[in-house]
This record gives sequence, structure tokens and C-alpha cells, in this order.
Amino acid sequence: MSSCKDEHLQLTLHGDLADLLLRQYRQDTEIRYPLSRRASIKDILEAMGIPHTEIGGIQKAAQQLDFSYLPEPGEKLNIYPVPAGPAALQPSVLRPDPPTEIRFLVDINVARLAVLLRMAGFDTVSLREEENVPGKREVAQQSRCSGRIILSRDKELLKHREVAFGRLVRTQDPTVQLYEIVDLYGLRSNLEPFSRCLRCNGLLIAVHKQRVMDQLEPLTKKYYYNFMKCGSCSQVYWKGSHHEKMIALLKPIMA
Repeated sequence: MSSCKDEHLQLTLHGDLADLLLRQYRQDTEIRYPLSRRASIKDILEAMGIPHTEIGGIQKAAQQLDFSYLPEPGEKLNIYPVPAGPAALQPSVLRPDPPTEIRFLVDINVARLAVLLRMAGFDTVSLREEENVPGKREVAQQSRCSGRIILSRDKELLKHREVAFGRLVRTQDPTVQLYEIVDLYGLRSNLEPFSRCLRCNGLLIAVHKQRVMDQLEPLTKKYYYNFMKCGSCSQVYWKGSHHEKMIALLKPIMA
């Protein structure tokens, strides 16, 4: 009697990872992947459609594996998503060196999210504001060098090896995107609303009305008394009619 060796890798996907799979792999959360060549688990998962930024743990029995692991035919691996909350930015086998500060690099395809993150008080660079929009490799390098977390809806960008921390933003609604990011990284207690410039990301400072009179419209001069000014681009802010709408938008995530 002859026996046939199983040339497949068995993967069990947890959380919402199955939603990210390419169409041909979406039959189940239990997947038998043919190992036709030697490849790292990172390359295998990304070939199936899951950027490595979305993976929080790779487990073989009780052993935690890193992205360089080379699976063998017949092995069974459990693949876990990035855990929600502060644990998302804690040292792990997959990411031993987390960022020391919460700072974001926002792709063009989620540009409105950058404005909302600034409104919530987070240090956020928007690629839409770059004079020359960089390519994917340059964006990945920028993220690594600056220690910023990339937020994007572009899977191919997030697959770059140089990207350690990033998020494939799930929804297209900017407000829901904001809630998603704040809750994923456990940032409700980190909010500092209206502390950053929506235009350039600079920090806002309180200024006396007389110092900004030349930048105000007649009705603003008449009805408003408290002002903030960006220390970088000099944009002036005050609590106008839009302020209550902004507060209402932030209220669901304010600790």
C-alpha cells in the first residue's frame, strides 16, 4: 500500500481576515493552500490577498512564528488579525519594535480621514498634500524612516516589506474610518480635539483677538472673541457654527 504525501498547507483564518482573501480563496475560513514552491508565510498570505499589516499572530500549535517562517506541506497554522486596543501597538514576534509615538501617514485614497484625524488631535501627514505624489516604494520608505503608521485602502502598498505598521482601511465613509482607527489602536484616551491645524497638521496656539484682526471677516470680528492660530501656516480658527457639528462627530469616540 502506498501513501500520498499531503502537499498542502492548512490555514485557519480568524477574525475578519477571510474577508480580505482573493475571490478564489473565499470558500471558507479553513483553507488548504498548495505548496508548489518554498515561500515564507508572509509571501503566501499576501499572495492570497492579505497584507502582512493586517496579521497580528501566526501560530503553529503553541509556537508563535514570524513572517520569515517557511511552512512545510501538511502543517496546520492559525492566522490571527491585529488585536484591537493598545495591544495593537505592543511589541510582538511579528513586530518587535513598535512606534514610540502615535503618528499617521495617510494615503490619497483616504485623504478625508487625514483631516478628521487632525481634528481629533493626531499628528497626521497626508500624501495628498505632497507636491510630488511619491510611488508605493517611496511611501513605504517614508513610513519606515518617520515611524508613521500607514493608513490606506491600497493592498499593494501595505504589502511592501518596509511597512511594519499600517492598516487596510475597511470602509469608504471617512467618519467610520476615523472610528475604526481610533478603536483599532485604542486611542480614545489620546484624543486632543482642535489642537492641530486641519490644513497643515501644525499645532494650534491661543492668540489674542487683536493679533488676528486683519485675518477676520467683519461678522467674525463682531461675534467671536476666542481664537487659535496655527504655529506653522498661520491659519486662524474659532468656535463658529461648524464647531458643534465637529463635536457631534467626535462624541462617539471621546473617552
